[in-house]
Amino acid sequence: MKSFILILCLLFSFTVLAQSESLEPEWKTRGRNLMSRIVGEKWGTKLFGPVPVVEEPIKMPEIPSINKKSTDIGSYTKIQKDPTEYDRLPADQKRKFDYKFVLELFQVTRKSDPKDEDLSNWLNTLDQGGSREGIYQGLVLDEVYAALENIDEKPSKRLLEFTLAFSQKFLNQTFKESAIDQLNCYSLKRIVSERFLDVMEYYETKDLDALYRWYAVLSSDLAKQYSPMMKSPLRLDPNPEYHYEWAKSMPLQHIKSEVIIKVHMVMNGLQLLP
Repeated sequence: MKSFILILCLLFSFTVLAQSESLEPEWKTRGRNLMSRIVGEKWGTKLFGPVPVVEEPIKMPEIPSINKKSTDIGSYTKIQKDPTEYDRLPADQKRKFDYKFVLELFQVTRKSDPKDEDLSNWLNTLDQGGSREGIYQGLVLDEVYAALENIDEKPSKRLLEFTLAFSQKFLNQTFKESAIDQLNCYSLKRIVSERFLDVMEYYETKDLDALYRWYAVLSSDLAKQYSPMMKSPLRLDPNPEYHYEWAKSMPLQHIKSEVIIKVHMVMNGLQLLP
């Protein structure tokens, strides 16, 4: 009897509070939880309604299992994206964006600014139709990066945690910590970034909207969890819809370069933490 009176009193007080609430407020959540403990979940749901289902603003696409083979020709059948506003910019405006990209790419991969000669060479490569992804591969597969991979610098604990969690969620790949903690941290950054590029290449041959959604969720998670390591308003925005619309409006190479830079940027920061 006492429990029944308590329930009625709670219902009355919650009803008064409900008059000023349009969505599920805290009192309703607490009321449902309390009733579920006292008289069971059935009554908790009956009195306060079912637990609201919070839908993600951007749905994560299915993550493929990548198993690239030398005979795979998928990369030759990529979906062609319609020209974007960026594509219509004059050459001098595009070169300003390319300059910033090359500068950032050197900074996150080698932690140093490019020499004038390097900067000029890579900008000319882009002017002649080269890809941003190709420039990244050129930097991490040359003798300078190979020397960095020979340094005795193992991944930090925080870097390993990031690698395990984000590889599982965004690459559909489960690394063994006992294996990757023996890698040089530069090798780990290159390997993880190449896996991200593989997933993006898969979407590029199957479904561009899936690529935009995957990028949006990844960018949102990075902004939410590692904001101190982001360096621009675009990268700091935690709203996945913002990143989704950005990806739709930009060339595919720019989406790839953003992933490369952000992943290296976060991994660099985590390597400095204990």
